[in-house]
Amino acid sequence: MKLNLYYIFNRSLLFSLVWIIIDGVFRKWVFPQWSTPIFTIKYILFGLLYGVFFFHTHFFVPRIKYFYQVVIAILIAWCTLYLFYSVFPTSLLVKVFGIINYLFFIPLTLVVPYYFNSLGRIEALIKFLAYISIPIFIIGIVQYFLPTDHILNYLPNEDQKINKVAEFTRSLSIFSFVKIYNVYLLFIISTFTSYIFYLINAGRNSWFYVTLLVFAILNMFMTGSRLPLFVSLAFIVIICTFIFFQIKAMRKSILVTAIVGLCLSSLLYNYSNTMKTAVDAFFKRIEFVEAVAEKGIKNYSAKSRLLDRVTIFKYSEQAGLLGFGIGTTYQGTGSVLVNHRTDVPFEEEGERVVLEIGVIGGVILLLLRFFILIYSLNVLLKIKDIQFALLIIPFVIYLIPSVLFLGNNTFNYFDGYSYWFSFAMIIAIANIYQSKNLQGV
Repeated sequence: MKLNLYYIFNRSLLFSLVWIIIDGVFRKWVFPQWSTPIFTIKYILFGLLYGVFFFHTHFFVPRIKYFYQVVIAILIAWCTLYLFYSVFPTSLLVKVFGIINYLFFIPLTLVVPYYFNSLGRIEALIKFLAYISIPIFIIGIVQYFLPTDHILNYLPNEDQKINKVAEFTRSLSIFSFVKIYNVYLLFIISTFTSYIFYLINAGRNSWFYVTLLVFAILNMFMTGSRLPLFVSLAFIVIICTFIFFQIKAMRKSILVTAIVGLCLSSLLYNYSNTMKTAVDAFFKRIEFVEAVAEKGIKNYSAKSRLLDRVTIFKYSEQAGLLGFGIGTTYQGTGSVLVNHRTDVPFEEEGERVVLEIGVIGGVILLLLRFFILIYSLNVLLKIKDIQFALLIIPFVIYLIPSVLFLGNNTFNYFDGYSYWFSFAMIIAIANIYQSKNLQGV
């Protein structure tokens, strides 16, 4: 019997995309005693997906056409060298986990465009995200008002500290960490914002997505996370500003939407007790954190955290050109570096990257993200069709924070997945647009 690899590929891709969103349900509530094994399932699923794709398409090495592909090849080579290098004695497993952190989701740039080869499939994806977000948002809101020891607020990692937003519990919905939920919300907010204008331009009803966008922003307030909230609001402003200046036909829509949005925000804050509670508690938490930072108890001020994120070469002198070895700061391997260098209080992604793969590795990763963004912006600016531009905008915008190391693409699997998935969607939309133009000719 001959296997239908195309059918298996389609089903395995869809299942993998769903699983990476819902695996927290099984880790937290269904099989909490098997949290660690369940965590690895996503890697098995995507690994099998890559295998099926390569066997089906016989596509192993892409043709080098763009400079970002050269930098990807350099990063792969650089990370592979660390199988044979480490300052500290570490197991092969630590090195393998380290390489997975940096490289595992890169094949999405080949796999995703192969499946998402039409606007219909892309719209189906957004519709799926809309419907799956309904229970996710509801759970997030319910959690916020429940005690921290309630089953819905169970955390699979017993070492996690349960933080609060004022007297309320920080929401993380079905996800196993607040930071993962932040990433999901950031992706949803940027995607739905642009898709609302896509629907308006097509003369279709957009109120369902407007409602979901409001709930997404409410949930972001309920996570109590400062940077993700301000980045998500910045995304909305950037998307609207870009559309206003680059798509003249939609200027009126932008102005009307902005006015309606401000009025709606004011009404929700003044007449919705849930929204008012979440917003007030969020700013109360900010005041508390800043007050603690001023007293020198913990340096969690917004300014210090932001500076820590963007100064990725902070420990370049300690790390040197090569670093201490890949995987040595990864939380899943016991943080080998902590046991040897307790004088290096690393936390942010950029600091950890340079400590692991050195100044050279940090430069390579920085250049990779920069050239990916340049390529993506170039694709966006070349698109003349409004519907294609509106679909691709959120994915391009989503790449910006990573250039500044404001995210955690390397050490947060969902952050890394969403980054490479966004870039893969840019490639997919560019391919569809190019194919349409060729057919038009």
